[in-house]
Amino acid sequence: MPTPATREELLTELETVRSELAQADEALRAISSGAVDALVVPSDKGEQIFTLSTADKPYRVLLEDMSEGALTMTPEGLLLFANQRFAEMVGVPLQKVIGAPLATWINPKNQVFLQSLIASEEEGRRRVQMELTSAAGTLVPVYVSVSKLRIGEGGEIICLVATDLTEHMHTVAVQAAKQASDAALLAAGALQNSLEESLKAISNTVEARDPYTAGHQRRVSELASAIARKMHLPDATVHGIGLAANVHDLGKLSIPTEILTKPGKLSAVELLLIRTHAQAGYDIIKNIWFPWPIATAVLQHHERLDGSGYPQGIGGDQLLIEGRIIAVADVVESMSSHRPYRAQLGIPVALEEIRKGSGTLFDTAVVDACIELFEQGEFKFSN
Repeated sequence: MPTPATREELLTELETVRSELAQADEALRAISSGAVDALVVPSDKGEQIFTLSTADKPYRVLLEDMSEGALTMTPEGLLLFANQRFAEMVGVPLQKVIGAPLATWINPKNQVFLQSLIASEEEGRRRVQMELTSAAGTLVPVYVSVSKLRIGEGGEIICLVATDLTEHMHTVAVQAAKQASDAALLAAGALQNSLEESLKAISNTVEARDPYTAGHQRRVSELASAIARKMHLPDATVHGIGLAANVHDLGKLSIPTEILTKPGKLSAVELLLIRTHAQAGYDIIKNIWFPWPIATAVLQHHERLDGSGYPQGIGGDQLLIEGRIIAVADVVESMSSHRPYRAQLGIPVALEEIRKGSGTLFDTAVVDACIELFEQGEFKFSN
């Protein structure tokens, strides 16, 4: 059984411990303030000297001025030096960083991986992407370079440089989002072009079956677009109105050619059949997606403001502006052009017709814009 220590021995041992703690505290304060460039640390290999620079200190100045976080530490993970940039990255005062274990500031999921890099006996610098954990609990993405510096007989320190990737990753994310957006716009543009080409092909097919109205849809499209611009509608709306007007008689594909080209007056049955073309056109394209209400505009181009039109007999606020504009443009073009059953009536007669129907059959704002276009010489039909 060991002999109990005397009071004097206990006091001596206590004094020794106090002295060692004071020396350690003084050493850490000296490192933090930059007063010394070396520290003697005991380990299982005996005392090791960990140094920060040569006698003239250029290395320390370089580290302190770096835009990256710079660290030196013992193999056990004790931070001997950190520059101000690293302290900013983890969001704490510099004096609280130096002397703390590096593990304090590393995301737990990266701890084992980082330790394997530090413990590796491979020569040269090793690099890895990981995350720091700031005092606020946020994760800071960094790119860490790890290298070892040997001091004297067997002693070594670990040197780390941490590059903050926050701004870089934000830039990458923004670029990726822009590329995705550009790709989507290109795809949407290609789809839109394809749809518009299909509409043009349909329009050409309709007019090929009815030589007497060849060019009718195109001219209605020209006038409808001009009216929409005169009313200061958005460019996208103007474009959609032009496309819808260019296929507004699509449903005539379902009408026998002999009825479409009949030179005399239509019978009641033939007139009823003709009147199905608005609904027929709608049914053909109603399931095709367009960024404009093409199908509804086709359906409504023979509706009237007071509900006296066809095929649904709706009016007022139920009518889209696209349908209201095409309705006026269709009447003006039809009356001013030649038809199998009558000679052309001319622009003045057509304008008088829509003027009489303004506010009852036709939208007043649309009629006013149309009349102004012709009276001020701002529009005339192409051949």
